[in-house]
Amino acid sequence: MKWLRETYWHQLFEAGVFFKALNSTWETLTGIFLLTALRNWFTHTFIYVGVSEFLGSRDDFPFTYAQNHLMHVPPSSRVFIGVYLLFHGLMNAFLSYNLYRDRLWAFPVSMSFTSAFFIYQVYRLAHTHSPLLLVISILDIAFIVLTWHEYKRQEKKQHALKNN
Repeated sequence: MKWLRETYWHQLFEAGVFFKALNSTWETLTGIFLLTALRNWFTHTFIYVGVSEFLGSRDDFPFTYAQNHLMHVPPSSRVFIGVYLLFHGLMNAFLSYNLYRDRLWAFPVSMSFTSAFFIYQVYRLAHTHSPLLLVISILDIAFIVLTWHEYKRQEKKQHALKNN
């Protein structure tokens, strides 16, 4: 029964790493778009898709959200958000790859990195009360717990290999 539970924890961890890697792609691309001239292309593409039949009318949520938030972001905020997303995305991609490869050093680095961003998210959450940021913060806590559990598992596994 313990083997089954460990397998379940391991699969949850692998799913978490997969979603971190997937999210890192989105963050990296969005960071690049915000920091380059491609942001105009991105904004116009989003608006074009927003007015098409795919998302519905101009009064639907995705279009109004983009219009109210993406179109009116000051340039200095755009740069901050772009750098933040680019850095966070690249680090998550790097760490996800190394976690997937079971590199022992990547586990504490990943937990530290996620914890540092979690602290910033809590600070932002206190000011914005964003439900999305709350969900992201809860998922980060879950990922830290899964990473800790997998780290202990990998430590035992690598220690057993050294003693054989």
